[in-house]
Amino acid sequence: MTNTIFYSKGFKINGKLIPGFELQKGRLIRIYIPNFDGDNKPLGSYLMFELIKYFQNKIPKSPWAKDYWQPRLWELLRPLTVERYLTGKMKIGKNRARELSQGLQISLNDKLDYLSFSIRKALIIKAYFVNHDFIIFDYYGVDAMGIRYLEDVVNGEIENGKSAIAFDNLEYACENEPYGNIIPIKIAITEPS
Repeated sequence: MTNTIFYSKGFKINGKLIPGFELQKGRLIRIYIPNFDGDNKPLGSYLMFELIKYFQNKIPKSPWAKDYWQPRLWELLRPLTVERYLTGKMKIGKNRARELSQGLQISLNDKLDYLSFSIRKALIIKAYFVNHDFIIFDYYGVDAMGIRYLEDVVNGEIENGKSAIAFDNLEYACENEPYGNIIPIKIAITEPS
């Protein structure tokens, strides 16, 4: 039995070279994307969406743990609580939902919209990990104060044998990753044409 979930020799997508890598169980591939290309054209989120589609086509059952939102009017009329998000939207049992919220030190009655961005993102990522051993997510929008918290939450899941591909801004890449189970992939900025 192999621990490899996905292997890539490297590929090009929209003219950008994505270096080769091997994703194994208990590992996180962190792909750093530059915000702009060599011609100063926006690249970050556009390339991220293309890569998400690519990986979802190549890796069976690979959900994207994207942020959840309700239409504004519906949110005003019936705000979504942590409990209703976990049990209704994510189909997690009530006992497991309680454990998950307690682990993040939030209440099942908290309104999803009122959580800080990093706590909300951590909740969504952990919820996806309940029913999946592999997910795709991004660190976009997480501030400097919340990034360490989110990295700790994600690392807890990775240490328990879960795996993920995550996307982040190349500008935020550090010399050394905070955990040894993270494999950084840096997409180079191409020279102007």
